Amino acid sequence: MEYLQVFDEKLKVCMLAFQEFVFSPEKAKILGAQITGQSFIINFFNRKIIVSKQSLLDTEGRDLTPAVKVLLLKYLLLCPDRIHETTHKLVTFREFSNASPLFSSFTTNTAKIIETTFSGNLAKLEAQCVRLGGTIVETAAHDLSVRFRALHRIPIILNFNDREEMLPANASFLYHDNADAYLDLESLMLTCTYLTGLLIRTDI
Repeated sequence: MEYLQVFDEKLKVCMLAFQEFVFSPEKAKILGAQITGQSFIINFFNRKIIVSKQSLLDTEGRDLTPAVKVLLLKYLLLCPDRIHETTHKLVTFREFSNASPLFSSFTTNTAKIIETTFSGNLAKLEAQCVRLGGTIVETAAHDLSVRFRALHRIPIILNFNDREEMLPANASFLYHDNADAYLDLESLMLTCTYLTGLLIRTDI
């Protein structure tokens, strides 16, 4: 309950800040968003979200959790003045500046869950990834490598090696090296936490 209350409070702060947000074609282009009237349409894991100064809903009218609302509002509010190009270098969450205090929580709520849930069940993980719109990346280094697009500027790579003899399953999430130019660390962590939740769901 305390966790939910924290995001309720953060959502109030973000919504207040968003009242002053200036809608512009330049910012929409940077973020890969579409302007329609006084709203933005953002793709969040292939789910179209309508963001206005009154509400955040997907295009089917379904509500979002406070945490996801905060994440999406921050994506807009933290929009940089220019596009920060990536070198396409992939980095772990821990490699971002000042991420160390959050890394343990990040691992516990993402990679560890994937390892526990899909150890010995590689085919199920692959099926879930494809169902969620992930793109399989051919690689000899991993049993499975999948590219997702959390947001237009935030692609995520999931690498997974299944258990083998004495070796346990191993999972890791990677970002492009410019991801922290578009989202704060807490929101970056939430992208992978949200994706992990989707992957372990059995009702999709």
